[in-house]
Amino acid sequence: MSDQSPQFGPRGDFQISCEVDAPRERVFAAYTDPEAIPHFWAPEGVEIPPDSVDLEPVPGGAFNMVMKVGDDEFPMTGTFADVMAPDHVAFHEPGLDIRCVISFEDIGEGRTRVTVLQTNVPEEFRGENAEMGFQSSFRRLAAYLGGDPA
Repeated sequence: MSDQSPQFGPRGDFQISCEVDAPRERVFAAYTDPEAIPHFWAPEGVEIPPDSVDLEPVPGGAFNMVMKVGDDEFPMTGTFADVMAPDHVAFHEPGLDIRCVISFEDIGEGRTRVTVLQTNVPEEFRGENAEMGFQSSFRRLAAYLGGDPA
């Protein structure tokens, strides 16, 4: 048995942003609240069982959940690297060796720009499918913050 990460294609960065009608503090709080995560983290059609979410939003704290598509389960396991309210959260997924920073920018009038920057991402997890998945998750985030959880 090997301790090495699975082999993937070339690695690179992936970045995507959205704007939501909610104050930065509220958006940051959603991304650090284990009860909020199942409402928006995954794309439409993917379920996150609430009891699978383990978040400890402090440097070195847990970042774990399970995403389900039908009968298939996809664990997401990581560690928070940095948490600076309400500016950003950063975590590392050791299994895939992906690093992610989610930043929250106040753009005025109670609106927030959310930017996700992932580094060291295998090409299999970048591109059009990744963009569509994040856009779907952002729609769910906007609905959740509007008081209408998706």
